[in-house]
Amino acid sequence: MREAYEASDAQLKKQIGLFGLIALAVSVQIGSGWLLATLAAASIAGPASIITWVLGAVFFGVIGAAWMELGTMLPRSGAGVRYPRLTHGAFLSWFNGWGYLIAALALPVIEVQAILTYVGGNWPELGLLTESDGTMILSWPRGIVAGFGLLIVFFILNSFGAKVLSESNKYITIWKLVIPLVAATLMFFAFSSANFTIGGGFAPQGAGAILGALASGGIVFAYSGLRQILDFGGEAINPQRNIPIAIVVGGLLIPLVIYILLQIGFVGAVNWDAANVASGDWHALLGSHWASAPLLNAVTAAGFAWFSVVLLSDAALSPMATGWVWLGIGARSTYSMSVNGELPKALQRINRFGTPIVALAICTALGMFFFFPAPSWYSFVGQVSIALTLSYLMGGPVLVVLRRTAPELPRPFRLKAATFWALAGYVASLLLIYFAGWVSLINLFTVVFFALPLYGGYASVRSGWSRPLPSWLLSAGFTVAWIWVAAAGGWLFTRNQEQAPGSWSFPIYFSAMVIVAGLFLGGLYLSSNTKGRGHIRGGLWIVVTFLTTLLIAYYGQFGPLGEPALGNQTDILTMAALAVGTFFWSVWAGGPTEELASLLAAEKLENIQCTSHGPSTR
Repeated sequence: MREAYEASDAQLKKQIGLFGLIALAVSVQIGSGWLLATLAAASIAGPASIITWVLGAVFFGVIGAAWMELGTMLPRSGAGVRYPRLTHGAFLSWFNGWGYLIAALALPVIEVQAILTYVGGNWPELGLLTESDGTMILSWPRGIVAGFGLLIVFFILNSFGAKVLSESNKYITIWKLVIPLVAATLMFFAFSSANFTIGGGFAPQGAGAILGALASGGIVFAYSGLRQILDFGGEAINPQRNIPIAIVVGGLLIPLVIYILLQIGFVGAVNWDAANVASGDWHALLGSHWASAPLLNAVTAAGFAWFSVVLLSDAALSPMATGWVWLGIGARSTYSMSVNGELPKALQRINRFGTPIVALAICTALGMFFFFPAPSWYSFVGQVSIALTLSYLMGGPVLVVLRRTAPELPRPFRLKAATFWALAGYVASLLLIYFAGWVSLINLFTVVFFALPLYGGYASVRSGWSRPLPSWLLSAGFTVAWIWVAAAGGWLFTRNQEQAPGSWSFPIYFSAMVIVAGLFLGGLYLSSNTKGRGHIRGGLWIVVTFLTTLLIAYYGQFGPLGEPALGNQTDILTMAALAVGTFFWSVWAGGPTEELASLLAAEKLENIQCTSHGPSTR
């Protein structure tokens, strides 16, 4: 029984203590976000971006409640990828794992983009950057090849194991805390209170912009470390005590204080003449020369040019440490999908330092491809933010289903009013995804839906749940049709974030997407045996949720229409209703699984051994 699900984690080494977990959370969040998100958020919401940071902390505080119980109950490496398999089966687990893997592969890349953007903006003679549609992007070949080199450095550092990662990251995290606080303090010396009302008042673009800045302004991206603590659960010392503390302190409180101070300082320190932007034109900051190094420019304009050397050093060190950690998270997510039986077993190979080395190598190689479709931090951050938040959706449904199917599991942290908090966290997650806007959603969801043919053509056939030939034909047909529909829609990877001329109208485009997905799922269901059909039923709700979110996003206030049909916050109420409905569908769809039975048997066996021979050392 233990071999079926639990044995793989026995190869991992418990090496990360409480301070190490807190440092990992802080390091994930104080990376490129602190260097660039202040300008990105201000360009969307103006001075009201300060409120956006508070809202982000509130949203993630609600979301994190469910994950605290799960993380202490079942501390596992790559935990977020593994939990849905216990409650909803392989189809949902694959969909969730694929979406999270995209985020984990993209995060090191976006940190590298931040490093090279700061360096290339300060030393243009290096030729690392070029301008495209008013945005600075990495140049080819210099900028992108330099990015490849940094990813390889991340690979080498990660290969020495979690202990080296954790211990080194402790000292880097202290540096990453001190420098932002000093930068915020220096910006206050050039503080202008007029900046908080100039250009249309405190909230020049209204409430919608405050919400829209959550994802597109980098706030969701910056708060990305809350659940990632769980991905090192299998390597954490005393996870039952340390995980909740690390989530609250490292995942919420420290980033909240630092980011609010930075945002207030930056808004007050914007020097419109130095930025060569009309006073109060917040959106124009994104196309100004300040965009390549906003805090560096703000501090320099405040009269502290001497600090530029320190800030440039941190512009390299902070994102590098974050990218290093995220590549390790990607490797553990890939490892966990292999443990789930969703990827080849070779990905579970551990080197002598306790690192899943094959998974790490593959994540490094795949990450290089992300430089090409979106070679800019500002154009990439919204999509990465959604990819991260997709996995947060699963916490609430998994928690409620496990309360029903595994009440005997020990819960060191037991959440009161669990159904309420699970529902609230699910609604908050889906709203954060929605706030990213139509363009980011359609780009990411188009890629995420490639989980369907991969599941049908590989995972389902490999496990014997569907017949090979029909599954392969369905998967091939879906892939061709999906690419054709995506290209005809004209929204995929457009640099100006507008639909390509001559593309399909939205009703035709969306109808084609629904038909292609529906035909594939219907065909796979008919060609599957009883077990295979059960797995599909367990995850069908997520497909419907994503497609309906796309529909609302197009007609809502964050869509491309000048006069949205779902205006005046009607779209947000509609999304909330969708979230409530699909949450209860997801809870109904979950139930006992073979993997859960294996885990419960292992826990029972260990309890017997503890009673007979004393405490376990596992």
